[in-house]
Formats: sequence, structure tokens, C-alpha cells
Amino acid sequence: MLRAGFDYSWSEASFALAEEDGTVLFDKCIALPPRNASGLPAWMEECLKQHNAAFQDIGEWSVGVGPGSFTGLRLASSFVMGLAFGRDNVRCRGVSTAAAMAATAGMTEQRALALFDGRRDELLAFGLKRDENSYRPDGVHAVLGSASLELLDKYDAFVCLSRDEAQIRKVGGASIGEKLRPLEHLKASGLIFSSPGDFSTTLKDLVYLRPAVFVEPRIPRTL
Repeated sequence: MLRAGFDYSWSEASFALAEEDGTVLFDKCIALPPRNASGLPAWMEECLKQHNAAFQDIGEWSVGVGPGSFTGLRLASSFVMGLAFGRDNVRCRGVSTAAAMAATAGMTEQRALALFDGRRDELLAFGLKRDENSYRPDGVHAVLGSASLELLDKYDAFVCLSRDEAQIRKVGGASIGEKLRPLEHLKASGLIFSSPGDFSTTLKDLVYLRPAVFVEPRIPRTL
């Protein structure tokens, strides 16, 4: 049985494949333009073909369920649910993308916080706790501004996307320090090995990032 990890939480898709014994066959990523994932299935199929595998050979899917963008998360979960539809021998589960970020960064601290640029000088925070050899969400979802940064002091380490690092350091200031681990790419193998055997989270349990961004009202069109 082959085990796959797949994440499309932002404008980059990550795809990994491992054998049943945990041997990783590949762990790749591809940048995709926003709202244009038409080439994603073909890319994934080619990744599999290079290792003499196909979608029907995958018996277990671990899919990133966020925090992430609405479009990417819905696409990833729907795509995998379609591949598994009607196949009783295929198991699917949702895995925290934040937990996979911590795994990619090689973090081992007891409490970790995934941070994202929330726009308008705010940070979006998603808490994690160490459970044996994996991280699990600890139930903390928060929007942090300059007056509410005390939450940062309760965590041992932070992880973020490299694209958000500058803004996170600007907003977080001295509370960030050396505890921040920026990531260029997410390793989807982190999804495969996160909390093995735990299928309590489904592909419908998605966590969306919703930055508080002001959009200028449009002038109504007249007929």
C-alpha cells in the first residue's frame, strides 16, 4: 500500500508519496497561479509515473486541511474525495497544515505557534502542542495586534511561511526574536507521518485563513 500526502493551502501545492514501511519515494512542490490549478492533476500524475505508480495504487491519503485559503483547501479535499469515491480500500484523513509546517521545520518544542500575515498589521495565530512525535492543534485560533501580543509569550517556538516573515517580525517585534522558523516550502511527507493512524479529522474539517482586509465598495451598475 502506498501512502500519499497532499497540501494546497496557498499558492503552492505539495505532494509526497511513501511506502507502507515509511520509505519516502518523493516529496515535491509546485507553484501555481492563484485560482488556476488546471495543471495540478497532470503534475501529480507525472510525479507518480516517475516512480512507476498511479493514483489507484494509493491506499491512504493525508490531506492538509489548513489553516489556508478557501479555494486551495476546497480543491484539494474535493479532488482526493473524488479519487477515493467508491473505493472501500482507500482511507482518507485531514491533517493540520500547521502541524506539517512544524514537522517540516524540524521543531520539537512542546508548544508551537503557526503564524500568518493577517494584513492591516495583524497576525493570525494557530496553536500546536507536541503529542509523542507529532503536533496536534491545541484549539488556539487568534488574531493578534499590537495590543494583544501576550499570547506569543506562552509558546516555545513559531513557524511561518518565508513570504510572511518580514511582516510577522514587524508586528511581533521583540516577542518574535530567535524563536521564528520560516519555511520556503512545505514538505507533504509531514502530513503522512503526523499522528499516524488518527483518522478523527476528515477532509471536510477545513480551517480557513480570513485576513481582515478592507475592500473598497464598488459603484452599483445601472441598467
